[in-house]
Amino acid sequence: MKAHNKILAAWCAAIAIMYGISRVYLLLHSLDFFDGHSVYNDEGCVRTKAFGASEDQTRFNNNSIIMAEWKVVEYKVGEDRPGAIYAASGFQYGGNAKSTIEFVENHLTIKELPIVGYPEGVDFHPHGMYVHKPDNTLYVINHAFDRGGERIDVFQIVTKATDVGDDIDNDIDIDIENDNDVPIGLEYKYSITSDWMKEEMNGILNSLVVVEPNKFYVTQYYQKALDRSEDGWISSDQREILNIVNSVVLKRKLTFVWYCEYNNDKISLASSSPLHCRKVADDFVMANGMTTNTDHSKIFVSDTVGKTITIFDRDTSTNDLNGRTSVMLSKAIDNIKFDEVSGNVYGGGMSNQFHCFRNHELYKGQEVETSTSGMVELSLVTQKKKYGTKSETVWKARHILSTPKLNCATNGIRMNTHYVMSSGIGFDGILVCPVVEEPNQDEL
Repeated sequence: MKAHNKILAAWCAAIAIMYGISRVYLLLHSLDFFDGHSVYNDEGCVRTKAFGASEDQTRFNNNSIIMAEWKVVEYKVGEDRPGAIYAASGFQYGGNAKSTIEFVENHLTIKELPIVGYPEGVDFHPHGMYVHKPDNTLYVINHAFDRGGERIDVFQIVTKATDVGDDIDNDIDIDIENDNDVPIGLEYKYSITSDWMKEEMNGILNSLVVVEPNKFYVTQYYQKALDRSEDGWISSDQREILNIVNSVVLKRKLTFVWYCEYNNDKISLASSSPLHCRKVADDFVMANGMTTNTDHSKIFVSDTVGKTITIFDRDTSTNDLNGRTSVMLSKAIDNIKFDEVSGNVYGGGMSNQFHCFRNHELYKGQEVETSTSGMVELSLVTQKKKYGTKSETVWKARHILSTPKLNCATNGIRMNTHYVMSSGIGFDGILVCPVVEEPNQDEL
């Protein structure tokens, strides 16, 4: 009997060891530990460090993009370091330049946008952004933490054909007709917030899509609100890293997409209208980037840890999200943006997560050859069905470039003849790359 017990104990120990090894293997595999740092289609990419780290960027028009300057990590409690909004312009000349380096050196302009009327005593740490084109309004998720709380700041985008200097006057005309115009400043309008947003969503809203001035969708990318009011036995920045690791290790699908609305007729600078929000999509490990097509009939959501882009059909009468279709990716994707010209969705992310986080901790902002970032393209393609001769239209994704010239990318968009990537994880500036029409990479 004792011999049988020993055999049983040995089997149990062996099973436990194998289970542990398999879990470690799956974790390392999900972090791309066993993947090489492949580099392709980045020969013409040019880096410019005209400003700091940028977590998100969004297209304004054919000529300009708007970018948020703020690091997701390296947040210091009590540090007075508000973020900023920048505009990069000149993309209408991209196709005329002989090379990307000529375009960046001679045509690309990057300027910080002055903000008029922003409330005192509120920090500005911009994360996800959305441009509502019908009225040239910019919506910005702001993690103000203990100096303002979680909120969405709303700005009027001021444009003019010529630069009027560092200051902007309240009587500047707002031009929403010229597709090549350039933003020159922002006028603060109001903030969308509530007790629910400040307490339960503190620091964990990520990306948003505005379908009407008072109706929007927003992603929640962590399960629980963040506490950055003070450092404990570990720093708030270390807690942020642990949140990321926890999501990767456990892969619990506990983040969501919310639909919110409010009465914007009752909003003023002194008060806000009641905010009503409800969950419209779940089952995400880390619901991160979000975008929509031109008529808002489709909502696209990226799951960074789950390595998927999910496409929903939006019900315009109820604002529910239906018809869920998920496209699996081989790499982590962060923010995504719909390109009205091509009808595709583009996004930037980490080609190798393990090397990204390893090098970020070891080298603190220095580019390392083993840490690669990449661009993903999601498009509708027509293909034959597996059985029979009929065709079907499906969403397909492909990894179109991989490069060590910008580590830990958190976003990537297409601007005419160029891709633009940036990183909110401690790496300054943007990387501009020529569009690769035929990348010759396997579909993801």
